[in-house]
Amino acid sequence: MYGITNVKAFKERLTEKQQEAFDVLRANERVLLYGGARSGKTLLITCAILIRAMRYPGSRHLIARLRYSHARASLWHDTLPDALKFLGIYSYIKWHDMDRYITIPNRNKEPSEIWVDGLDDKERVDRILGREYATIFLNEVSQIGYRTVTTVLTRLAQNVPGCEPKLFLDENPPSKFHWTYRLFLQGIDPETGENTDIDNYAALQINPAHNIENLPPGYIKNNLDKLPPHKRRRFLLGEFGDAEGVIFTNWDIVEGISDDIKRHSRLSYGLDFGFSVDPATLIEVRMNGDDIYLNELIYETGLTNQALAARINDIGIKDIIIADASEPKSIKELQQAGLNIRPATKGPDSVRQGIDWLSSKRLHITRNSLSIQAELENYCWKENREGKAMPEPIDDYNHAIDAVRYAVEPWKAAKSVFIGRARGSSRE
Repeated sequence: MYGITNVKAFKERLTEKQQEAFDVLRANERVLLYGGARSGKTLLITCAILIRAMRYPGSRHLIARLRYSHARASLWHDTLPDALKFLGIYSYIKWHDMDRYITIPNRNKEPSEIWVDGLDDKERVDRILGREYATIFLNEVSQIGYRTVTTVLTRLAQNVPGCEPKLFLDENPPSKFHWTYRLFLQGIDPETGENTDIDNYAALQINPAHNIENLPPGYIKNNLDKLPPHKRRRFLLGEFGDAEGVIFTNWDIVEGISDDIKRHSRLSYGLDFGFSVDPATLIEVRMNGDDIYLNELIYETGLTNQALAARINDIGIKDIIIADASEPKSIKELQQAGLNIRPATKGPDSVRQGIDWLSSKRLHITRNSLSIQAELENYCWKENREGKAMPEPIDDYNHAIDAVRYAVEPWKAAKSVFIGRARGSSRE
């Protein structure tokens, strides 16, 4: 074989920690490499995929990020060429720039393919789902929702003799409430909250200090070591931590919403639209005085408006649903499906006003509402260059929260807080 012809020759070019990481990638079916910036995680996994592609003729492999533009810039134009050069096979492969994949010849056998793509567009996701893969590598997976991952994993199904399907992930670790921490380090299923067989998931921390031989002199001292404390923890030390600048701290978890609460609370439903990457989100919201109860009914990608309407009708909701006003076509289609739905009123600074109003209440989240809990743990204020929080939230971890803001809209405008017997959804 051309280039680096065996694993031993490849490993000799790696640092000690990178050799350990490569062994973990070879020995396990689902692997998360997490740690600081410039530790060599992405290059190492890409090389491992190239070696698999050379070993198994006709195999197909996917490397993806959340945003296609990021995948094109960092993976297609940077990491993949570097990995090919590292292995000494750059001149042997064929580039298909239009469709963003390469073919690797295997002498007289069927060539292998490596595709680079993004998950932020329905057509691209459909194209990904139209093929089967022997390896799927999701880069910077901290940006990708768990349900998007499980959807893509349905295509980890290419049958290549002797080639075990593998899932590789890497990230600079976010908060401990992120699904990667729960699944790979705690052994907890992010959707059900139940324990999983943690032996099926391997995780290894690898940091810039483990790659110092390949970094510019002074890179760690002059750059990473001078970051604000929370960014230093993430990008230098590679540690999961508590969400920094988190917006909502006024919440707890309850087993469910009791019949007594239901009888003595006001009811509304909020709907945030989504499809390929962002989930469609339907939240049941009840208010009794300053107590707000939240129950997650739908939090799912891939639902067409027709499928979404069917799901809502199956739940049996007859009360009014207040939805994202930016999608009038979707609202019209749901109305035509028989749903009692109307658009939210989006005024100036409505997001901040909604946050302030919810922050003044006591939020109670049902235990099965895992996506709401994850959003509340990770929904933070934006930061300036000095790492100081700004009075503007990040545009992420907010799908359920947006749905809640829509649902409570009538109550924000009410002159007084309603306490007493239930009066239906949003009727005054």
